Amino acid sequence: MSLFTRIGHEVRAAVSGLASDWERGVESTGSLRTASGRRVSRRNSLQMVAVYACQSLIGDAVASLPVDHYTKVSGRKENFDPLRSPRWIRQPNPFQTSYEFWFRVIISLLTDGNAFIYTLRNDRGEVMALYCMHPQYVSILDGPLGDNRYEVSDDNGAVRGVLDRSQLLHIPAFTVPGASRGLSPVDMAREAIGLGLVAEEFGSRFFEQGTTMAGVIEHPGTPRPDEARLLRDMFRKTHAGVKNSHSVGVLTGGAQFKPITLSPEQAQFLETRKFQKTEIALLYRVPAYLVDSSVSSTWGTGIEEQNKFFVDQTLMPWIVRIEQAVSTFLLPGLQYIRFNVDARLRAKTKDRYESYQTALNNGFLNADEIRAMEDLAPLPKKLGQRYYRPLNLGVVGDDEKEAKQPEPPATPTLPAAPDPNADPNAQQDPNATDQKDPQNADGT
Repeated sequence: MSLFTRIGHEVRAAVSGLASDWERGVESTGSLRTASGRRVSRRNSLQMVAVYACQSLIGDAVASLPVDHYTKVSGRKENFDPLRSPRWIRQPNPFQTSYEFWFRVIISLLTDGNAFIYTLRNDRGEVMALYCMHPQYVSILDGPLGDNRYEVSDDNGAVRGVLDRSQLLHIPAFTVPGASRGLSPVDMAREAIGLGLVAEEFGSRFFEQGTTMAGVIEHPGTPRPDEARLLRDMFRKTHAGVKNSHSVGVLTGGAQFKPITLSPEQAQFLETRKFQKTEIALLYRVPAYLVDSSVSSTWGTGIEEQNKFFVDQTLMPWIVRIEQAVSTFLLPGLQYIRFNVDARLRAKTKDRYESYQTALNNGFLNADEIRAMEDLAPLPKKLGQRYYRPLNLGVVGDDEKEAKQPEPPATPTLPAAPDPNADPNAQQDPNATDQKDPQNADGT
């Protein structure tokens, strides 16, 4: 591939997304000490369960959706023939499945705030494959009119190549005016993540070093340094750690133990940990009950309504970003891709079949379209391609058109049939009338 031969080994690692390169890259950049004293980077932020849960929840939800190819025909949306669709829609590159590729794109957006997709093209300029690059390996060179270029480097900062917009697709997340690069959610929430990591470390050390036996040992006399050290070591060996927690302490020589540390309740330890989970969920716009099991959801009419909220408010902003950006590889304004979110909102079988019945009876879906949604083959002899509607319904305005139509002409009257008993030689007087002769009125 031309990308590999032009840029070199370091960019190959960035394109393939190796775990070791990702870990090395994120650890070498952006690791700053927070006010809580804990250094936070994009790698160790995943050690906070809430961060890992939010990122994996969004990444798995988007990557598991099927990707459809649509085209506009006479202003209507129609499914593109799968046999004619570009291969990269079904499988972005030969080395990754569709799930693996889109998961990397989403995680890149959730950690760095940017996703960079390299496009491998043939001699005609058609896209043949897509590769998600390491965001920390790419620097943006702002152009005067937004015509940016992208500098690809290695771990040491050495530039390996410069790509233009036709070679590299940039999808930013949250951006501010005047900036081309998106803001990293991890960088923006560094203090919140640091506090959560410190609270977790505090809980671990609390159980490691003892529960209620933390404090000072007071001796009434004046022990020598070695005696004081021996008393401390013996006390720690006997009472420190989870296995020795709540054990009976015995001190000799008049020594007394006085606890001086705060209890977890006094330090608001549990409340702090719960609040940090909720704050991380707020960062990624994930409903708190999906991150913290102790949070109960009191809104919505059921789990389906709550899942719809998760799709609308959490997933759709990320999905629309990707759809609009990647659709530029197709014919602008005529073809585009869509993530099929209906696959995630599938209701119960009974509710789903009732909705199909409504669609079929009202004529906006036919039997074959419904069967396709259930992954079934069309009906034979094209029996499933008909549309139906109730007979007691009509088009609005048709009654007015019928009222305005002119009355049809009167049906012409046919002449009477000739009398078979009449004299054929008799001549008809054109001035004769159908009245009787007045002279014969009396019958004479």
